Amino acid sequence: MANQRRIDPKANPELYSYGANNLNSREIFFERLKYDTYVFPNYLADNFVSTWTTERYYGIVNNRGNSVYPNLRRLKSLRYSSDESSTNYALNFVADAWHDFAKKARELASQNVIFKNSPWAKPEVVKAWQPVQNAYDTYMREEIYPVFYDNFIYSAGRNKKVKNINDFIKQFDEFMQDHMVRTGPVTLSGFIESVNAPMYSSGLVIEVASDEYDDDFTKAYKFGDRNFSFIASIAAQYGFSIDKNIPWRLVADLRNPAMLEYMLGVPIEGFDIPDNVEYECEPLIGDVELPPMAYGYSQIPGLQNIRRNVAFFVYEDDQGNKFNEPGYRRYKVYNDPSWEPIFDVRSQSKTFEALFGTDYEETWLEDMNLLQNYILFFYNYYVSLQPNVSDQTQVQFDSSCGPKTYTFTRQSLTPEQFAAMFGDRWKLKTYYIIRDKERMRNITLKRRMYEIQRVMNNYNLGLSIDTETAYNRALKVLQEDFIGPADRGPLTLDRVGDIINSK
Repeated sequence: MANQRRIDPKANPELYSYGANNLNSREIFFERLKYDTYVFPNYLADNFVSTWTTERYYGIVNNRGNSVYPNLRRLKSLRYSSDESSTNYALNFVADAWHDFAKKARELASQNVIFKNSPWAKPEVVKAWQPVQNAYDTYMREEIYPVFYDNFIYSAGRNKKVKNINDFIKQFDEFMQDHMVRTGPVTLSGFIESVNAPMYSSGLVIEVASDEYDDDFTKAYKFGDRNFSFIASIAAQYGFSIDKNIPWRLVADLRNPAMLEYMLGVPIEGFDIPDNVEYECEPLIGDVELPPMAYGYSQIPGLQNIRRNVAFFVYEDDQGNKFNEPGYRRYKVYNDPSWEPIFDVRSQSKTFEALFGTDYEETWLEDMNLLQNYILFFYNYYVSLQPNVSDQTQVQFDSSCGPKTYTFTRQSLTPEQFAAMFGDRWKLKTYYIIRDKERMRNITLKRRMYEIQRVMNNYNLGLSIDTETAYNRALKVLQEDFIGPADRGPLTLDRVGDIINSK
């Protein structure tokens, strides 16, 4: 198919939306309404999602209402990258689905089914999984600390009050109590629950362009072309939904049976490796070569002609015979004489439960350790900028002597010194106070005192075993009994936001 002739926006301005964040509220309302109603109406694709709104926390908050990030061992490099010098990643079954979708789009373009100048003729990965810890680090250094340092410490003479780490932490505590609601969260869990965390850190999202998210005209002119509705239906055949507000964003949809086929496999027809090559295990992230794949055909009614490249694993029966089983082993269990999924594929909640149980880590386990490191880093950085503090003594009312000026030298600390001064009890209490504030729990002071006492009692009881066990037990009580998880029932893409925003 030749290049498409795009509709001239100057001659037909009514066919495009010109929404952008720099418009006033009235203008942006009507432009976004036009975008939603006429430019990308829902009938264009039955697999639209919205990661701005209803799917905001998809893949970064689990079925238990806790913030999560992918286990690195579950990631796999993505083919068809826009930058050959760098490697992009997604969860391994998502990478398999992307490979087939991107390859199919290229085949359709070569067969003149897709316009040559469509952005979908040769889709390439521009953005995919990125460690949420990197975004959190940038946020803490560039957002939280400057506000604390510039707007808090140096206001009302607080700088003179900080002579050591204890004084610094007192000021940081006051900052968190009085300014957190306006400034933002400070734990990794709170960061993910806010609007700051990039949802492509989930490993379930792939973007094929780097345009501005608020530029409605580019979305319509570049991606809302004559191929869009067709390519959306092709994406669904490989388990992807398309973000209506970011039409170059593909989201692996666990509701779609096609995506489940990449998790669990399809009957093997052949392999992309020679018969004399054995393959026993999944590779680690960063391996030079991708693992070999099997291929077969979809078992979904109406899609039986769709070829799928799927993972497989080798197992041995009681007689020592080796067999190849399609799918990823972590999602399957052997029930003689066959392998079966570990979850009910008919149940969306069980699918999410299996995914988050095998592929993700909950962030509350490391929240306080990370925050403790930032507090120490902030303090030492503060000391390096302001090693000395000068102050004056108070003058007695009946004294004939004037005030005396003295200078105090602040001392930096090593992690070992910090840990010796601020132990497990401080960490537990501080974490409780911070997460209570981040979650904006509306409870009485008496209730807070009761909950803190419960946490400390569990810690003290655990000391009969060892300090590590005591801390982990108390932290679990803190998280699961008081702060979260906010388990509200079966997880759906439409309900994740309701879980985390509930009081």
